[in-house]
Amino acid sequence: MLRRTLTTILLRTPETSSSSISSSSSSSIAETTKRIIKKSFTTFATNSACNNHANNNKIFKLRQQFMNKHDARREFWTSSSSGYLWNRIIKHNNKKRITAPPLPTRSRTFSSTTIRRTANSPVSTSARALMSTRNSIRRNYSSSITGTSLANPLVVGNQRAVKQVTYWLVGGCAWVFSMVVIGGMTRLTRSGLSMTDWKFEYEHPPLTLKDWEREFAKYKQSPEYKKTNIGMTLEEYKFIYWMEYGHRMWGRVLGIYFAVPLAYFSYKGYITNKLMGRLGIFFFLGAAQGMIGWWMVKSGLKQSENEKFDVPRVSPYRLAAHLTGAFTIYTGMFWTTLSVMNPVADAQLPKATEALIGATKRLHKVVHPLAGLIGLTAISGAYVAGMDAGRAYNTFPLMDGKIVPDEYFAQWEEKGWRNFFENTAAVQFDHRVLALTTLTSVSAIYAMFRGNYALSSKSKTYLHLLMGTTVAQVTLGISALLYHVPVELGSAHQAGALTLFSVVLALMHSLRGPKRKPALKFEKDLWAHKPAALAR
Repeated sequence: MLRRTLTTILLRTPETSSSSISSSSSSSIAETTKRIIKKSFTTFATNSACNNHANNNKIFKLRQQFMNKHDARREFWTSSSSGYLWNRIIKHNNKKRITAPPLPTRSRTFSSTTIRRTANSPVSTSARALMSTRNSIRRNYSSSITGTSLANPLVVGNQRAVKQVTYWLVGGCAWVFSMVVIGGMTRLTRSGLSMTDWKFEYEHPPLTLKDWEREFAKYKQSPEYKKTNIGMTLEEYKFIYWMEYGHRMWGRVLGIYFAVPLAYFSYKGYITNKLMGRLGIFFFLGAAQGMIGWWMVKSGLKQSENEKFDVPRVSPYRLAAHLTGAFTIYTGMFWTTLSVMNPVADAQLPKATEALIGATKRLHKVVHPLAGLIGLTAISGAYVAGMDAGRAYNTFPLMDGKIVPDEYFAQWEEKGWRNFFENTAAVQFDHRVLALTTLTSVSAIYAMFRGNYALSSKSKTYLHLLMGTTVAQVTLGISALLYHVPVELGSAHQAGALTLFSVVLALMHSLRGPKRKPALKFEKDLWAHKPAALAR
């Protein structure tokens, strides 16, 4: 630029140049040189100012085009849990941009040739530093969109970290599922009252004959032995003891399985604060679940005058509380596992169409109450188990030859509202009504939405599974009733209830819609003011 300016000046002042050269005077040459240099620098400064003004406008337009191009990504990140981190990166970069010296237009591009063009420039080092910062932010932004650590709001790390945490959570869900099934088997084999004491820490099993005789002597003092198991041998007692002991120890080992990997993942930095809060709640509920279980068992070891039964059993209210706690823990863990595996639903993606979002919202509105109905039906089954009502009225669809049995209000005058929870006929009839209502509701929803092609493939798959699982569960329940609830069918029916609830949870998780956009604030959301920030 300077050489071109000097040439222009020399061509415009030929007389001055020739006279200066022909005079051969040192003073004349010095004055001419000073005048040429002064004029060249004045021209260079004027052109630079004009170029800087034009360059600033060009830079703003380029950045505005970049914003428009990534508008969908910008909306996603400002509405996600990682948006704050991205805004902090932009804020940090803006500070660097303010302190950086003004650069020529060529130095403000991202091509590799600009570094060579500005290699001889006095600001080339600052240009490289600024471009390196911008390129690193671009790489982080692109990697966050394509599914690395910033894309998952619950796990920090690469895909390997996400997979490790996912496998661990899936194993925990399967463990809790098996706990529910083993608990049902323990109840159906009448083993829950075999252990007459409980310790929070490890319980050492009886190994010697003397230890077994001591435990058996304690059991002989219980109402269950005196009324139903009198004459039981020691070998028969060992079977029910090991069933209850295995159920208790399986829950304690679950605590170890939960705590040890959690400590490792926390040490590696994989667990976010949000996920840690959830896992802490699950751990607390698991410890409380053991105490609720003993509270339930204790109700069957000592019976009051109002709770005397021909066959000693635990309180149906405490049994329902114990089953509700298990369902609560499983629901939270299962939902968290799905969130780690699929942090963004199909309707939340930037490419989601209006048809997909609309169909998802319509199905979402009816699936939520359906999930509540399925959960209520499962909890009513706890009262059926607590009252041992499955071994009465073993006909279907009628109960004692009638749709509504005569004994439905038999204890209303004596117990009032408790009649619906402590009356065998009322408990079984209510469970039947809820089960058939669930089957009807699922069938209606399936008929309405199975031909909706706007739904995602994942939602349609879960909808088909929901229909099939509901039919299988109702079939298992009727079969268990007709065969007087054998252990195999009763355990399968309880596992089917949790399976059905898992399917409806997975369907709900796939139907998450776009989140509401948060209010834009200058301190938290720099995207809202990015044009002004970029103009600086």
